[in-house]
Amino acid sequence: MLNIWLVSWRNLTKNKRRFFFTLIAVILGILLTTSMLVANNTVKDTFRYYEEIYAGNADSWILSKDYSFSEGEVESIKQQDAVKDSLSVLDKQTLIDVDGDKGPPETPVRVTGVSDIHSNLLKLPLIKGDLEGGGLIIPENASKLWGKDIGDTVTFKGLGEIKVTGIVGFTSWLASPNSWEEAEGRSFRVMMDLDTLQEWTGLTDQISYIRLQHEGGKDHLSQYQDELNGTPLYVQPVVIDDLRNNDVDGLYSVFYLVSILALFISGFIIFNMIYSSVIERKKEFSIMKSLGYTNFNVFKLVFMEVFLLSLIGTVIALPLGVWFADLFVDMLLGIFQDTMVYTLNWQSATIISGMIGLLFPLIIAGIPMYIAFKTPIIYALRNTNKESKTRVKVIRYILGLAFIGLSFLDSYWGYVFLLFGVVLLYPVVIRMLAKLLGPLIERLLGYPGRLSVSNIKVNTNRNANTSAMLAISIGVVIFLGSALESIPSGFEKEIRQTFGGDIQIQFEEPINESQLNTVKNHQAVKDMAWYKETMVTWKTVDGEAKEFYLMSNPSSPDFPLFKGYGQDIPDGAVLLGERAFDEWGGKVGDSVKMNTPAGEREYKVAGKVNTSQDGGYVGFVSQEEFSQVFNWQGIQTLMMDVDDSSNPKDLRRDLRQDFPTGISTLTLVEDQIESSQSSFDGMNEVMQFLMIIVIALSSIGISNTLLMNTMERIGEIGTTRAIGFTTRQVRTMVMGEGLVVGVAGIIVGVVLGIFVIYLNSISNSSATYMPFIIPWGNIGLAIMAGLLLSVIASLFPSFIAARVNLVNALKEN
Repeated sequence: MLNIWLVSWRNLTKNKRRFFFTLIAVILGILLTTSMLVANNTVKDTFRYYEEIYAGNADSWILSKDYSFSEGEVESIKQQDAVKDSLSVLDKQTLIDVDGDKGPPETPVRVTGVSDIHSNLLKLPLIKGDLEGGGLIIPENASKLWGKDIGDTVTFKGLGEIKVTGIVGFTSWLASPNSWEEAEGRSFRVMMDLDTLQEWTGLTDQISYIRLQHEGGKDHLSQYQDELNGTPLYVQPVVIDDLRNNDVDGLYSVFYLVSILALFISGFIIFNMIYSSVIERKKEFSIMKSLGYTNFNVFKLVFMEVFLLSLIGTVIALPLGVWFADLFVDMLLGIFQDTMVYTLNWQSATIISGMIGLLFPLIIAGIPMYIAFKTPIIYALRNTNKESKTRVKVIRYILGLAFIGLSFLDSYWGYVFLLFGVVLLYPVVIRMLAKLLGPLIERLLGYPGRLSVSNIKVNTNRNANTSAMLAISIGVVIFLGSALESIPSGFEKEIRQTFGGDIQIQFEEPINESQLNTVKNHQAVKDMAWYKETMVTWKTVDGEAKEFYLMSNPSSPDFPLFKGYGQDIPDGAVLLGERAFDEWGGKVGDSVKMNTPAGEREYKVAGKVNTSQDGGYVGFVSQEEFSQVFNWQGIQTLMMDVDDSSNPKDLRRDLRQDFPTGISTLTLVEDQIESSQSSFDGMNEVMQFLMIIVIALSSIGISNTLLMNTMERIGEIGTTRAIGFTTRQVRTMVMGEGLVVGVAGIIVGVVLGIFVIYLNSISNSSATYMPFIIPWGNIGLAIMAGLLLSVIASLFPSFIAARVNLVNALKEN
């Protein structure tokens, strides 16, 4: 057994340079796969972690349709034996004084008072100080912007002052702006003792809601709903639903795409190396069989070589992949507004990547291993290696054309067929492109350039496979670039159409007629409307509990909140935003179960609508449903259009002055668009970084292919040197080959990318509509990266070719 391992190792490393480049390709393929899978798991866990922090260990919470209610109203529920723990909470909007050089003199803040800071239902990620100090707890970003540290005093206008005793990391409880610009539309959030806040505000015994935990996690919703019937109070279960605040499904798709593409490219590099090795050693295999080796012995020998390659590459790649995932997740989470901490979830992803790393090379090398297995003994008597039969070539090209035709299928399979079609037809394509590029290459490089083009035809399939991998990489870069350009523009259009006017104001408590008139009487207000909303829990078709905001249709058709359906929603029906509809899993006409303020009800899903509200993770019912069934009379959200001659930012400032302690959020449509755009800008940078790495992996394939071509033509190189070629001309010839392979890949990649964009633009099954937008910036980046990396990849093989010993080369020939 030891002998076969040693023999396999010697065969594998006989050509050390070729082995090195192939090993690098294996490492990069597994490294990217590992990092993407680890990033996928980590991002999901991070978002879920923050949802769990916000939920605590609560099972349900009791809220009011009014601003607040007396804690005595739920005392009987709190005293029940089944209640294990409870947490009473009061939210109050107010102002704080900030030093003039730090920010605005008066800054809106939402203070949360809690009955027990040590409650099992409250989790705060402490960074500095002490939660038991009895003072003010502030988030880290507020601490930095305000210039406040432990022991500093914060003054609340008209209420009192208190010392900072704790600074905490990001949590939804205290989610706050990261900049003063952001603070113009969002309030900072801080936390303190409930009794102190009640005393300051004069709201003795008043709370905004109460959270409950029960023994054994039993469901008491029905009982509580019966007890609260006829009151403004209602009960909701606490549900952990990370989809409500984070639309990252597209990210996960990109992760998988990058992993598959990296494996695809490294697989072709492995295939080229093992295939070339097997073809070079076919006479050796036939001699071995003539000496008594069986087909299985030869197969086992090659199998061991591939296994050693995959084992070494995987062992090196896994820790590097985890390290790279850490860098990548840090960069990725930096796109989001709030600073998040995370813990790498690397265990399961590393195991999966390890299995892929060990098995994938064995699978991809199956054909070369089979060729070694089937090599006949009589092959040793042959002096030439026959080219592929014409019949096989014809079948290959016919299949390639058929697959290209199938790419017009309106399905994801169409893209798969397209890629296979490109790979099958690529030998013809690269020969045509080499012929077209011949005059240009010869003009640039002289006579060595002519030889470069001629040499491309010597190993057409190998060169074609290498160029195809570069083309596919560039095609994906261009497609993703188009997606990242078109989706934000589509989002801007959708936001403007479904935001509900130019400005949205959410008040802390239901507003009265006088407050409505104050807003309406502003000269800058052109028109105004309102809608009602509440958080509800619901169930998917599979029975999984979810949570989203349920909104009424707007009071005026001039302020649409959704499109794709009329403004009149039937009684007993609900419209679902596109993300909510997809997560629900049913079809139009089916019923969805929702736990509403009126109790659990089934609503017929009347349609799926496009909306920018909560990223499409939302539901809509009629105003009558809110008023009559929910008995929800109060209005807390206003929408308004701004007069053409007025500035929305000026109106926002004036409204803040009119209601300094009454507004929770005040959002301009431009703010919403800018927030979406900044996220996609950050995403574009991350994607470009990843795609350059993938193109770099393709360039390793070019280097490996040129190296194999060079080592197979040592005798030819010796002959050209003998008839007068200089070492510089030899280097130029090899670099010219790399240039032809690279330029061909760039041309085909650009055409492929534009064609895929076109297919997606006419598709009806695509998850997101993409107009036909050509991303010239990404095309330029891909061309520059492809050219630069192709030249770099050609350098090493060209120097190896130039250093070939003339005497030994002539002997080889």
